[in-house]
Amino acid sequence: MTSMKILILGASSQVGIALARAFAPGHELLLVGRQASRLNEAVEACRTAGAASATPVALDLTSDLLALHPHLQGGAVDLIVDAASASSALRDSEISADAFSGLVVADVLSRPRLMDLILSMQQSAPAVILISSVLARIRSQDRAVYSSLKQLQEAHLNSLRRAIPSLRLMVVYVGMVIDTQRPTDKPVQLAAAVLRGFQEGRSVVAHGTMGHLYYLLYHLQPVVFGWVTRLQRALRGRRPKQG
Repeated sequence: MTSMKILILGASSQVGIALARAFAPGHELLLVGRQASRLNEAVEACRTAGAASATPVALDLTSDLLALHPHLQGGAVDLIVDAASASSALRDSEISADAFSGLVVADVLSRPRLMDLILSMQQSAPAVILISSVLARIRSQDRAVYSSLKQLQEAHLNSLRRAIPSLRLMVVYVGMVIDTQRPTDKPVQLAAAVLRGFQEGRSVVAHGTMGHLYYLLYHLQPVVFGWVTRLQRALRGRRPKQG
């Protein structure tokens, strides 16, 4: 890949740090996250991996995104890796009515605002990698809020892609549990799969056992629907006419 300016959202999480490290070699990175200490860890990981530069930006996506403005002036953003989520660790029963609006702002409304800011400062649209989950496509009895917010993120990007045909979008459906309370190499494995998918020019990447199962069912759905439709037509054609 040629040298790029990459904006990574959620860069202070385990997955965000792994993604930053994977995409670092030769590139200029803007690392956005809420935890300043973890952002410093991400910066060191990127520098060790050979990043051209790595700049931490401690920012909550519910706050004023204009804080990003100075960091966006030094050249166009080529790629956004969106691994941020305020709702990913929360079950519906853990979300109070007072917290709900904040989650919507953080996980949904902040994205159009961010894209509007970036597109106001550059002529071409950046590529976008959305880190999602099979929960965004499979109904979960206790994760409806998270699933819905992820679907809205994807819907926004798809509407943006229709408006800007040159925008490249890759959605990653993660189908495994990553325990953030203990050391694990799962974030590194995920980051490697994301980087590989982007380099291969894919629009969808499935990762983890459930991710691959969802991916298989997703692609079988049109085939099965076609079979059912043809069967229904055949049965209707065999029915005797009334009267």
